[in-house]
Amino acid sequence: MNRRNFLQLSSAPAAADPTFSEPPSIEPYEGTWSRPEVYHLLRRTLIAPTVTEVGDALAMSRTELVDALLDNVNPQPGPSRFVRECMNASGLGWNGNDVGLTRSFYDELRRWWIGQMANHPLSIRERMTLFWHNHFAVNARTIQDPRLIYLQNQLFRRNAVGNFRELVRLVTIDKAMLFFLDGKFNKARFRNENYARELQELFTIGVADNDGNPNYTQEDVVEVAKTLTGWDWVGFGMQGTVTNNLLTGHDLVDKTVYGEKITARTEGAPELTRLLDIIFAKEETARYVIRKLYRFFVYTDVTLTPVRPIAEEIESGIIAPLATIFRDNDWDIRPVLRTLLLSRHFYDTAVRAATIKSPVDLMAGTIRATLSAPLTGDNLDFATQYAQLRSTEIQQNLNHPPGVQGWSFYRSWISSTTLPKRRFFTDAMLAGAESRIVDRLNMVFTGPIPRNGSWRIDLLAFAKQFGSYEDPELLVADIAEHLLAFAPTTSLTDRLLDEMTNGRPYEWEELDDPSREAGLAKMLRYLMRSSNYQLM
Repeated sequence: MNRRNFLQLSSAPAAADPTFSEPPSIEPYEGTWSRPEVYHLLRRTLIAPTVTEVGDALAMSRTELVDALLDNVNPQPGPSRFVRECMNASGLGWNGNDVGLTRSFYDELRRWWIGQMANHPLSIRERMTLFWHNHFAVNARTIQDPRLIYLQNQLFRRNAVGNFRELVRLVTIDKAMLFFLDGKFNKARFRNENYARELQELFTIGVADNDGNPNYTQEDVVEVAKTLTGWDWVGFGMQGTVTNNLLTGHDLVDKTVYGEKITARTEGAPELTRLLDIIFAKEETARYVIRKLYRFFVYTDVTLTPVRPIAEEIESGIIAPLATIFRDNDWDIRPVLRTLLLSRHFYDTAVRAATIKSPVDLMAGTIRATLSAPLTGDNLDFATQYAQLRSTEIQQNLNHPPGVQGWSFYRSWISSTTLPKRRFFTDAMLAGAESRIVDRLNMVFTGPIPRNGSWRIDLLAFAKQFGSYEDPELLVADIAEHLLAFAPTTSLTDRLLDEMTNGRPYEWEELDDPSREAGLAKMLRYLMRSSNYQLM
């Protein structure tokens, strides 16, 4: 990304970003391990680091920190109160015509998810859950029972850094996906090719290799659809186990995919296993997924969708060797991420601060980066309600991606409409973000119960975490380092100091808490309105 042009918000030509400082390589990084490197790693793997986490991370070696991020993914969190009640009523059918009930479920589910992002421990789990949600994109509007969306979210959490092949198998027979891409309606006599196409195009092998050569044909789509006929379940509401046999509509004919034969069985599970053997035998399957992980965690100069070729130096230096690691480790994600996050290339200065925050990164990340303690009670409810509503307003509605291709990321997040709103929303988080929550005490008998409230950043508690709190110049520098991925210019730092102290830094020591809080609010408002704050 051309950071200079973006930071200037100018359409005029600007100097291009520097090229990589050395040829891209997965060789281990052996350079400086200090605050800039720690911040870069945490910004890309967490939903923004807290002040405490940065301090803890600085006490670890690079390897210790990466291992902590990858290992600390359990236990899995349970659902929020209303969602839990809905899940426990598994035998109860869902009335899709009850718009208010469905909206209450999704609002609470999104609040719960952003609460997990805000309060999660030092772990890559939330970042990877978002990645899989975008990779296997399912739009909740299509799902007949919204509780299936929660179950899919938990599926992504349990497999956040697990085995990709197993995750593909589980997603293929996941009830939400069977509804969304019509797998439930794919029968021997009435075939549906939707999932068969997206399994190849978006989930595993991709449309074409990096040179533009097609990876599959329309005939492969037809044969994959035949292989996947019959996955269905019989039950009321959420009840019923997904199965596949002749009675559920499995097609009892031999199939041929990529020239490989799949012998017909009376049950579809062995055929699914054989199909995955064929797909995962392809080198391009590993490369396709690695390219998406690279663009999500490291660097991209294009939107993530539609899929485009990647630079040859990245393909040969990063993608190909990581694909080998992927295959050699039987499709486990953890070794791939560990190698990538410890590599020289990951810490190259050209890729730092070169990603635009998604709406969720902006909203949930602002909450998390400024926390001095976990959010609880009303603070948790109203902070996360505001964040989920505003993220939706600036084009990232969790559980409702725009299509099976997911969100595009990169420059698609910034427009003449969304940028002013981004600034207005962070202003409100400093001054008092008001929102309205519609609660339901139970699934059936209690109607909507509205409550109004607000949340704002605890500015004094946030600032007092810095050892420089009594020194205004150092405090501004520390806060800017914590919140800005791209090192601020001297003029920006000077302006931030002026905003915080009204141009009189020498009076800071004498100010009472309300006066300091007012100064911090002015300074952070200016900082969060800067283009720099949109980067990570």
